[in-house]
Amino acid sequence: MDCQEAIQSAVAARQGEIEQLRKTIVAMREELEASRAQEREAVQSAMAHSADEIRQLRETIVALRTQMEEMRFDRQKVVQETLAASSDEISQLRKTVSALRDELENQGARHREETQSARVASRDELRHLEQMIVSLRDELEKSHAR
Repeated sequence: MDCQEAIQSAVAARQGEIEQLRKTIVAMREELEASRAQEREAVQSAMAHSADEIRQLRETIVALRTQMEEMRFDRQKVVQETLAASSDEISQLRKTVSALRDELENQGARHREETQSARVASRDELRHLEQMIVSLRDELEKSHAR
């Protein structure tokens, strides 16, 4: 029995060792699965974080584009309003210049008429005075001649 006992003892030891190895394999498999699960979680977390960052960046891009369009529209509106105001002012200034020219021409015409009337009146008065002088000379000569 010695031999058989030794064999059984060796088989039992080997079976214990095999059982121990099996337990080690199971533990290592569980650890490997846990490690893979953690890796998948890390990858999913990184992908979720990246997707969130991409979404935020896209939203920022859309917001900035909208803001740029609004600024462009506002700038064009200001330019159009400025042009319209300038155009109105130019039109008003042209009307004012035209009115002032008309007034100047009217004043010039009145001045010429007044000057002409004054010349005519002056000539008429000069003729009248010359006629009076002639008449008074004639009277004076008549009165000296007597």
